[in-house]
Amino acid sequence: MIFLPIVARELRVASRKNTTFIGRSVIALLGMVIGGFLLLLFDLIGAMAGKGGMVFTVVSGYTAIIALLAGVLLASDCLSEERREGTLGFLFLTDLKGYDVVLGKFAAVSLNSFYGMLAVFPVLAVSLLAGGVTGGEFWRTCLSLVNTLFFSIASAMWMSSFCKSSYRAMAAAVCLLIGLLALGETASALSSVAGKLGSALFYVGAISPLTSFRLASSANYFRLAGKFWEMLALSHALAWAFLGLASWRLSFFREKDESNTSWRQIFSRKALTGQSERRSEFLDINPVLWLLDDSRRLRWVAWSLAILGGAALLLTSSLGSSFGLAFVTYVAWPFYFLLKVFFAIQACRFFSEAHRTGALEALCCTPLTTSSIISGQWMALRRIFLWPVIILILSQLACLCFLGSSIFPGSVSSSVVVVNGAAVKSGAAAMPSPVSFMGWYVPFLMLKQIANSIADFFAVGWFGMWLALSLKKPGTATGLTILYVLVLPAVAFCVPTLATDTVFIVIGVSKLLQDFRSRTVTPNSILLRQ
Repeated sequence: MIFLPIVARELRVASRKNTTFIGRSVIALLGMVIGGFLLLLFDLIGAMAGKGGMVFTVVSGYTAIIALLAGVLLASDCLSEERREGTLGFLFLTDLKGYDVVLGKFAAVSLNSFYGMLAVFPVLAVSLLAGGVTGGEFWRTCLSLVNTLFFSIASAMWMSSFCKSSYRAMAAAVCLLIGLLALGETASALSSVAGKLGSALFYVGAISPLTSFRLASSANYFRLAGKFWEMLALSHALAWAFLGLASWRLSFFREKDESNTSWRQIFSRKALTGQSERRSEFLDINPVLWLLDDSRRLRWVAWSLAILGGAALLLTSSLGSSFGLAFVTYVAWPFYFLLKVFFAIQACRFFSEAHRTGALEALCCTPLTTSSIISGQWMALRRIFLWPVIILILSQLACLCFLGSSIFPGSVSSSVVVVNGAAVKSGAAAMPSPVSFMGWYVPFLMLKQIANSIADFFAVGWFGMWLALSLKKPGTATGLTILYVLVLPAVAFCVPTLATDTVFIVIGVSKLLQDFRSRTVTPNSILLRQ
């Protein structure tokens, strides 16, 4: 038996796929378009000095974000899918070990993403010709990006080894990655003010791959050259530890009934919350709502994000008038984005699982109409996400009301100035100060962010449901929804977000209503009707 047989097989299969060659060409073309547009934009606005460094920072930043998302979108369901299909047990009837399966799946899910990242590196190298970037910074950044992709895929595979449901595996991978990034970045930020604990906290920051990515820049590397390689090595070793834990988990794999575990018995009792009685009431409202109202953990995650986001916004507003208001939109963005990610996971969950198990065909054989099935899905989404989103929006508006009174232009008091012996009233005719400009512009950005976020939720919901219904592999619907609706429009920052969201909403609504019956009517459902 050859060494790592599944890896060899996956590489042979990938070499015969057209997507292996087409994908990296498309990504390279997209990177060329984005890089060329940024060079042209900085040239038109007159930022000639160091424009290569600006392009390098923007493109590498987008690449780091996509590398973090790649693990969640590609690898979070690779092992859980084998468990759902019942094929994982057959693999262990052979001489295969746990590391054979894990490394084989790792090669399968990481090959195209690694090739895509390699296709972006020449675009980053063009920044060397424009100036503002050194050769060492380029190679260190490329190394950090590859490590970020490896870390993201490894952590997602570890979570996938615990779960059987695709949406739970993806949600667990998101929570793990967020926790590691938040803990690592917080430890790195506190290391400079923690005194004797600073060095220990600095090494705790190694659990975030973004720490080495930040230290790769020339400004940070010349001060902390040794720390960069230590952070890179520690995060890389942690990623290998995740793969080792996933292999160890599969080595003790046993297919068992998960419905009788102790925690499920505890939470299923009526003495705690009366969940069974309350849930039975939803059956009269909408059967789809009754089917989907079982996401208690996701509801806790949404409420936790809303409470943490509100606390962070209120803490930012206490930093000062102009400073706090300027950073409110930046503080709110990650919480909005994470809520949208979990919203996409839940929006695609019903149609993907019902389409796979045949439950959607059974629903189509009932008197339920298409609109009632879709409305039940939206009812379930509103029950989970409506109030957390409202709390986050109200927290942001509260920051605006709290800080706006001190920097709004109308609050500038007028005074009397003597000019050539005549009294002239100043204030209204004075030149606008930076504070008055911020008093108008930053609230506009805040309200724009709220409007764009609301539109994003509708776009993610409609477009995600259609993708989950129409794709041959419904499990990829969540990743494609996040990529198309949330990630790619952020790259095209010259196009208004409301315009792209409108396009996705129109496509999702029209295609979902048009293709619902045709996608679900199969020979099995025809036999059921007969």
